[in-house]
Amino acid sequence: MDNNYNFYQSVTRLIQKNQLTRAIKELTEFLDGVPDDETALSLLSSAYMRNGDSDKAIEISKMATIKHSNSFATHADLGFLSMKLGDDKQAISSFEKAVNLNKNLYPAWAFLEKLYFDNEQYQQAIKAAEEAEKNDPYDGEYRKMQQAMREGNIAKAEQIARSMLQKQAGHPRAGFMLAYIASTVEAHEQRAEILSHCLAYHPANQILRKELIKSLEELGEYKQALQEAKTLVTTEQSYINYWVLSRVYGHLADHESALETAEKASELVSDNDEERGKVDLLRGHALKILGRRKESEEAYQSCIKNTPDNGAGWWGLADLKNYKFSDDDKDVMEKLADNESAEMAQRCQAAFALAKAYENDKQSKKAFEWYRRANDLRPDVEFDTEKNKGFAEKLCSVFNHNMLKTIAKPSHKGPIPIFIVGMPRAGSTLVEQILSSHSQIEGTMELPTLPKLERTIKIFGGKKFQKHYPESLQYFSADELSKFGDSYLERTSIYRTDKSYFIDKLPPNFEKVGLIHKIMPQAIIIDARRHPMDCGYSAYKQHFAAGHEYSYDLENIGHYYNDYLSIMDHWDEVLPGKVLCVQYEDVVHKTEEMVRKILDHIGVKFESDCLRFFENKRAVRTASSEQVRQPIYTKGIGQWKPVEKELAPLIKSLGPKTLARFKQYLPKDQG
Repeated sequence: MDNNYNFYQSVTRLIQKNQLTRAIKELTEFLDGVPDDETALSLLSSAYMRNGDSDKAIEISKMATIKHSNSFATHADLGFLSMKLGDDKQAISSFEKAVNLNKNLYPAWAFLEKLYFDNEQYQQAIKAAEEAEKNDPYDGEYRKMQQAMREGNIAKAEQIARSMLQKQAGHPRAGFMLAYIASTVEAHEQRAEILSHCLAYHPANQILRKELIKSLEELGEYKQALQEAKTLVTTEQSYINYWVLSRVYGHLADHESALETAEKASELVSDNDEERGKVDLLRGHALKILGRRKESEEAYQSCIKNTPDNGAGWWGLADLKNYKFSDDDKDVMEKLADNESAEMAQRCQAAFALAKAYENDKQSKKAFEWYRRANDLRPDVEFDTEKNKGFAEKLCSVFNHNMLKTIAKPSHKGPIPIFIVGMPRAGSTLVEQILSSHSQIEGTMELPTLPKLERTIKIFGGKKFQKHYPESLQYFSADELSKFGDSYLERTSIYRTDKSYFIDKLPPNFEKVGLIHKIMPQAIIIDARRHPMDCGYSAYKQHFAAGHEYSYDLENIGHYYNDYLSIMDHWDEVLPGKVLCVQYEDVVHKTEEMVRKILDHIGVKFESDCLRFFENKRAVRTASSEQVRQPIYTKGIGQWKPVEKELAPLIKSLGPKTLARFKQYLPKDQG
């Protein structure tokens, strides 16, 4: 036995040193005396394979499976050789025999997962992935990694994860942990790379693919996210996978597909399952965006019925702006808002909905009290007024005349973007709807593209110039800036067709006017502005899905509005004429005059359809989606007046200087 062991070790070293002819000779001579030796047959097959004689390698491996039919190792060897040679059918058959003989054989299950997946045998692939995880040889290390995370020792957890990946390429749980650690520092590029690497080895792992989709969404890589989401659904047609696909379609503004996949998700959830409420909410949002009001209401109502503690369903109805709530509805919303055992986020949305119900009933004081309670319930809100003021001052300091000298060469490729910026709830959606009714201008949505591109520029500039952003921006050449502009146009191509202009309406992009000018000097920029009291109160009444953290405190709103004004004043100083300020009240009172002014600024001829914007059936996904489907009305002006006393913190933080700038835009009886 010892002599055989020593022989095996000696031949193995020969193979490792690539002395294959000698290894084959010694193994052949050894097998002449012991023709059925399993280990020697395995080594000989390996030597022939490494020597380039795959036919001989397979022949010997098959012989070994016949001689040792009850040996899982011989079948696994044949499976591995066949897989390397692209014979998936033989590989699957061999690995199946191996796991039938040894159900704990992790490598065979892992290989089967990929083989099944590549051959579109998805259910078998998922089962193989589950079996591989059950028989993970590194389970002990995985538990140590988990313990390190619980103790807050991230460095140790990362070290264990990397060690596991060195031992087992693409190890799912190690890869997931590394990706999670990357996400905690917003290293989403690395996160996506790690997950993609692991999926190459474990393509049927649903958790890894869902995490990859999330990371791609964070990066704004929605095309790739869509492909991954489609693969997710192809692999397993579950309600949650359709739900993910619907979400990605929403990012791409393909709302019809989002609705279609949400409907499929709904079909896969039983009537009494609370998960149905989540799907109903998704359907409600898609139907609202598409302007299918009645069906949207029904979906939200179904959400409330299936998940009674889901305040999001109530807010979905309230955000339709003129939904009529019954007294019973108000009682239910109040109970949910007051229920301390319910999730804070759901209580918050129920309170916002109840406030809107009272506002629609003309009970301004009671509505305000509930808006106050709703804003106080908003969880995880952090906004530092001094920090934001410092940011605004730094932005104005860095983007000086010198910084703005070097710009990209104006691109003549593709359409010209029209950026609509400003405060939220300032009439930007109205301006967008008016412009998108023009034959040459395409409306899109609140595109995340520019913030994602800014992130790319920050990372690239930091690495290349060892400078922080935005200071790093001044070191890029005109050609480099042009490439960034071209990248923006390429990334936004999924949202548009072939019109000459397209709209990018993301209000916080007012901070990025300098960046826009440097990378796309041909871009058109419009600042949608509204009286700060109406704008501020309207923001305070809105439950935003994400962002706008200043909007849940009246004083913060005033400070943020002043910072916005200081930034816009700066752009007017260093880039005179670049930004067209469009005052909401002027659009309401002098609609045609303002429409002509805006179109002149863009450089297109007046079209009367722009005055009938409310007939435009395009999808609208902002909080103003219902208002822009109506003709112009004046009731949005002076809404703050009935609760002026309650808005004292907003008035104080705005200050008399800011309010004086907008005195002319008060209603005539209040001026």
